Amino acid sequence: MSRLLPLLLACLALAACGADDEPAGAPAPEPDAFAEVQREARGQTVRWWMYGGDDRINDYVEEVVEPAARRAGVTLEQVRVSDTADAVRRVVAQRRAGRTSGGAVDLIWINGENFAAGKRAGLWLEDWATKLPSAKYVDFEDPTIGRDFQVPIDGQEAPWSRAAFVFAHDSARVPEPPRDFGALLAYAREHPGRFTYPAPPDFTGSAFVRQAVAELGEDEAFAYLAELKPLMYREGRSLPKTVAELDDLFANGEVDFTMSYESNFVAAQVRRKTFPRTARPFVVGEGALTNVSYTVIPADAAHTAGAKVVADLLMSPALQAAKADPAVLGIDTVLDVDRLPRRERARFAASRSSPYLLSDLGRVTEELPADEVPRLEKRWTREVLRGG
Repeated sequence: MSRLLPLLLACLALAACGADDEPAGAPAPEPDAFAEVQREARGQTVRWWMYGGDDRINDYVEEVVEPAARRAGVTLEQVRVSDTADAVRRVVAQRRAGRTSGGAVDLIWINGENFAAGKRAGLWLEDWATKLPSAKYVDFEDPTIGRDFQVPIDGQEAPWSRAAFVFAHDSARVPEPPRDFGALLAYAREHPGRFTYPAPPDFTGSAFVRQAVAELGEDEAFAYLAELKPLMYREGRSLPKTVAELDDLFANGEVDFTMSYESNFVAAQVRRKTFPRTARPFVVGEGALTNVSYTVIPADAAHTAGAKVVADLLMSPALQAAKADPAVLGIDTVLDVDRLPRRERARFAASRSSPYLLSDLGRVTEELPADEVPRLEKRWTREVLRGG
């Protein structure tokens, strides 16, 4: 039996909860508003282009999302790519070829930079995400939801997954990790060679730089990173190229910390027996750098109705609760839990009960604007990597 099947059955039971469980003040449901979209979606095959390098997310899609889509009459075809930009390039190529309908990409799991570029080019379907039935449980006034890397989503994206930049230490080796950037620098001075981070433009390494900028201010952050470099692993002469390399150094005891933009990564690595059971997550600074990833529908998608149905399922309380469960993914929900029916709120309240997941990420630290990221990475290369 599939290891996620019992969870899926529980999700189905959750989805069947009666409307009398709606919290006070929740928007009145409009059961017929989405009916025509659902009818049109039946029989469609939705090609969801998404990063395919995380086996646990792939399992979640195959064992939870695909069956839910089938029950809605939609066949979900996961198109796994190593870089979201591959999906955007396909949409761009179709646009250049003059295609305005029947495109090969129906739905994309997208990140901020690619969304911003596509929005500027007019690639995305407009004014649909806030009209999904599950949107009533989303606080679109929340700046971490309503803006993607500071770019207004304007109804062109449906939120799917929340991410937070989290560090890890081995509590058996380092009982009290440094919890701000000053303490991290002091730790590096006292323990030279025991800290490093991936070299930007690796996504995790770039996020570490942005976290420093968000906490310290840009000029001070780059002075700080330059001062930190010679104190790092191999005196900063050789940085990990990827977060996977950094995780290996941590797992092998060569460095004392690792990091990820997935708040559940310690739980995932302990479950894989890559990290020791004594590994624990922590935050550096006043709060974790936070962002939300979304699904977007290209304007030329062949199966727009089916893509809307899948996007709504991904945002639904049942599937969000499954994703938040530490036994599955342990990824924070994008829903405003206070807007949920009581039974579903209780399900989310239990989702953070793990020593490998942080119950408090501190003050929400918003991401920097998408167009600032390439400039910061270039500055890092010039002033930190090359030293001048």
